[in-house]
Amino acid sequence: NKAIEKIEFRLDGRLYQREFLVSAAEPVMALHYHTDAEHCLKMVLSLESEIQYQCSPFKDNGMIMEGQAPVYVAPPYYSCDEPIIYKKGQGIRFAIGIYVQTDNGYIYQKENKLYVNAYKDIFLYLSGLTDFEQKESYLFRKEQMLKTIQHFRYKDVKTAHLKEYVKYFNRTSLTLEDTKSNNLVLKMFYYARYLMISSSLPGSQCTNLQGIWNHSMRAPWSSNYTVNINTEMNYWMAEKANLRECHEPLFQLIERTAKRGEKTAKDLYHLNGWVSHHNLDIWGHSSPVGYFGQDENPCTYSMWPMSSGWLCCHLWAHYCYTTDKKFLKDRAFPLIKGAVEFYLEYLVPYKGYLITVPSTSPENTFISPDHTVHSITIASTMDISILKELFEIYLKACEVLNITDLTDKVKETVRKLPPWKIGREGQLQEWFYDYEEADVNHRHISHLYGLYPGNLIHRENTDLLDACRMVLERRGDEGTGWCIAWKACLWARLGDGNRALKLLKKQLRITHMEECSLTGGGIYPNMLCAHPPFQIDGNFGFAAAVLEMLVQYEENKILLLPALPDEWETGEISGVKAPGDIVIGFKWENRCVMEISLKSSYNIERIVICNGHEKIIVLAANRIHKLVEGENGRWKEQKI
Repeated sequence: NKAIEKIEFRLDGRLYQREFLVSAAEPVMALHYHTDAEHCLKMVLSLESEIQYQCSPFKDNGMIMEGQAPVYVAPPYYSCDEPIIYKKGQGIRFAIGIYVQTDNGYIYQKENKLYVNAYKDIFLYLSGLTDFEQKESYLFRKEQMLKTIQHFRYKDVKTAHLKEYVKYFNRTSLTLEDTKSNNLVLKMFYYARYLMISSSLPGSQCTNLQGIWNHSMRAPWSSNYTVNINTEMNYWMAEKANLRECHEPLFQLIERTAKRGEKTAKDLYHLNGWVSHHNLDIWGHSSPVGYFGQDENPCTYSMWPMSSGWLCCHLWAHYCYTTDKKFLKDRAFPLIKGAVEFYLEYLVPYKGYLITVPSTSPENTFISPDHTVHSITIASTMDISILKELFEIYLKACEVLNITDLTDKVKETVRKLPPWKIGREGQLQEWFYDYEEADVNHRHISHLYGLYPGNLIHRENTDLLDACRMVLERRGDEGTGWCIAWKACLWARLGDGNRALKLLKKQLRITHMEECSLTGGGIYPNMLCAHPPFQIDGNFGFAAAVLEMLVQYEENKILLLPALPDEWETGEISGVKAPGDIVIGFKWENRCVMEISLKSSYNIERIVICNGHEKIIVLAANRIHKLVEGENGRWKEQKI
């Protein structure tokens, strides 16, 4: 709740303390070493990196490391003669400065190291910068960084950090009955909030597969943005968990990708609009990857031009939660329209339908009638689900902005998209034809996109809900860390809180395995999610599942406790966001909601569903609307 680490111990009767923080307010890492006696603290400081670098002193108490990143680093699974390539004058430049302060002692420099001898207190400050997208100002900003780092004061840094950090962290609170199991769930929920605030505040980069916690030169899957599930999962919780500002780095990545995606659409498909595939990087790479794939079937992941449609749904979600019409008009709508333009031209006619071709269900394969295994077909269920949602979003955005461009064509296209189909096992089909799965327990559950994170299959669609349930039963409960989190979200959407909690407990299994595996997900002792290896999406997906068990939304309806597990019989949550810029809080006892609080920045009407009852609530702007459970399911209302 403070994002500050403190270690304290006694040795030979003396107290030693180390306090450490990375500021949420300014670009500095600060450390305070302290001992309680007139005792000398000694340390030797150096800066080192696996990236090529040079070190030099600045002033009497400082040191700077400068370097330039490689232009190419091969993924760890790719065998080649030269996996890390440097080119002079190319690659991102970086500078990291460290500065030491002490009130009572001395510091000297020798061979690019700082030697410190001090009494009671030593303060260290580390800051850095790169020339990513700011090449022209790099040298000026480097000099400013070195000046600034000399004038930090620990007390001021700590105060500024806490003020900024708690502004985000304290917005949402969740309590459950005090049991060992529930306390671990709470810790993981709050840990996810900490991780998101620490890795995705405005001004930082979008969180990738490892967030900012990758420590390897050749990171798992290159620490890329894998956008056939993983990057999106990182942000499922953002709006609902009242961290809408943390969504901003993703929007900037989408904007960069769309610029390159226009060229990809033209060069690769000869189509208008923009498109991206299953992997992005920090520059917004939009083309398919897999040319150098050393696996048997790179088409399972590379031939998937659907991420641009999925990413646009995050733009729309931000508008729905904030009702920020300026954001919708100036930033979101042009991107949504560009994606729509591409897909309108990408679809082709087949048996009276408009379909995607080639089409895959990400990373999965099927068995064809001749008993051979394939990945490419037509009109996968995930493709069509994404398009149904994207086109619906476009039409809604046009209505909000009073725009009619393309609306008739989009409506006609929607009517021609294939319907959902139920297969011979009673499952929601993954492909246009009812192919047999090559791996019935496959980690991706892409064809359930319309259930979650999409919002296309609702409570009244009982046949489809049963078909989704059959998919999950056949897939089983094992999987990678993020896969388990996604399944928990899906079971929550199906209203089965006990099954969702069972999966979350499975995700809480401790593992030490760091080799790549497609099963055996869990968490490491430091609570980071194990794919294995480490992937942060499971941490964020865990929090999304917890929220989905407690609150769900359908159009203008708010469902409270839609998937409450038996172990969470009593609890309280506050600061959860709902579409319409609504902040929700409620208490429950014996599985019944007892008290509700709602507040919106706008005059708005919603239907609240809980305890088996529906109630229309009319919210007045900026006023707290409280409801208390009365007799016979009647609610007493109060406006504050």
